[in-house]
Amino acid sequence: MTSKLEVFVEHAFDPKLQVCPYRVGSQSSVVDDAEEFAALEDPARRLESTESGDEKAPTILEWYRLQSNTYGATTFRIVEELLELVEQYQSVAVELDLNRCGYTNLHIQIALDALLQARPECLTRLDLCRNRLLNVSLVRCLGNVLMELQSVVHLSLSFNMLDDECVAILGDALSNSGVRMLEAAHCQITDRGGSLLFSTLIYSDCVQMIDLSWNHLGTASGQAIGRFLSTQKTLKELILTGNHLYQELQCIVPLLLGSAGNETLEMLDLSWNGLRGEELGRVILKAIPQSKIKRLKLECNMLSSLEMSFIVKLMNKSETLEELWLGSNVLEDNVTFDLVRSFMRNPTLQLLSMGVFHFIPQTVAKLCRICKRKYPSKQIIYQGVLRANPARPVDVQEMLLERSRFLAQKPKKAK
Repeated sequence: MTSKLEVFVEHAFDPKLQVCPYRVGSQSSVVDDAEEFAALEDPARRLESTESGDEKAPTILEWYRLQSNTYGATTFRIVEELLELVEQYQSVAVELDLNRCGYTNLHIQIALDALLQARPECLTRLDLCRNRLLNVSLVRCLGNVLMELQSVVHLSLSFNMLDDECVAILGDALSNSGVRMLEAAHCQITDRGGSLLFSTLIYSDCVQMIDLSWNHLGTASGQAIGRFLSTQKTLKELILTGNHLYQELQCIVPLLLGSAGNETLEMLDLSWNGLRGEELGRVILKAIPQSKIKRLKLECNMLSSLEMSFIVKLMNKSETLEELWLGSNVLEDNVTFDLVRSFMRNPTLQLLSMGVFHFIPQTVAKLCRICKRKYPSKQIIYQGVLRANPARPVDVQEMLLERSRFLAQKPKKAK
């Protein structure tokens, strides 16, 4: 019995090679178990098929995976599911929610490029909150997405750092996009960046809500916001909580004067801005009645009895104001009484907030009960009611002085 294999070679004109050409002289090898070997493909024929368009174009999902592998980035299931849904149903409303995902600039840019390839008809919301820092190239890519896909109406970029160059690029894109709601809270936007943003948003004809709370907007931004409000005809809500708009003549006065005559703005939030001063009170009394503002928030500022006197006059004068938030300001007993009385007399006012930590005296509490019984729809927010005879406040400094005087006295002689 021999170990050599018998080889049967068929006709030479057969296009397929039935055996390995090296098998006869090699006794036995690892390729002995193969049954047939296909002829090598001609590279020229493959090139001709590529030029003629015989090969199918890759799907959006395949393109996304290919780009991720090319740049060494990880693919994410949430992006793949969205792209697959967009490819199957072009007209379905979809949202790209990458909030708290911690993606890098490269991951987000590849996902946005894939969206540009897919071009969904109804991508309505784009949420990029709480990710890594946004660089210039990524903001340019985001701007291209916003301008190409006019269906995006809600853009959220909160808790991402935006420098002045990024804000300028983003502002140009927003002014030519269909975004109606912009959220950019805690983005460390500087005063110059805020001025650039509002200067470009003047040309937007669809923005309705802007949230720039807890940034670093100051004097230049206040003046730009005033010019923006004087010409903008679509904005309904403007949230500026936690900025530096406390300069009276250079900042807050131009801002409020710009809102005078604006017939679309319904809510203005200026809480946590350190606002105070007589000029502030005068411009509030002058500008707010000329606008259509329904909700005015001035919580956690430095308003005292001087500014509150103008606010009481505003409550008696305004015909459109429905909600007034004044919590965490200096509210004395007589000021609180005047506020509640003016609140009762104004038929359009429905809510008065004196703060969830504010205690009112007995006289004001009695007036609040009358208001609630007479106008059940009205709401007054406060913490509680002070007792008739409250405990005497403890003055630690006076206690220490009294103890020091006692110790400084001469000791009495023993009898």
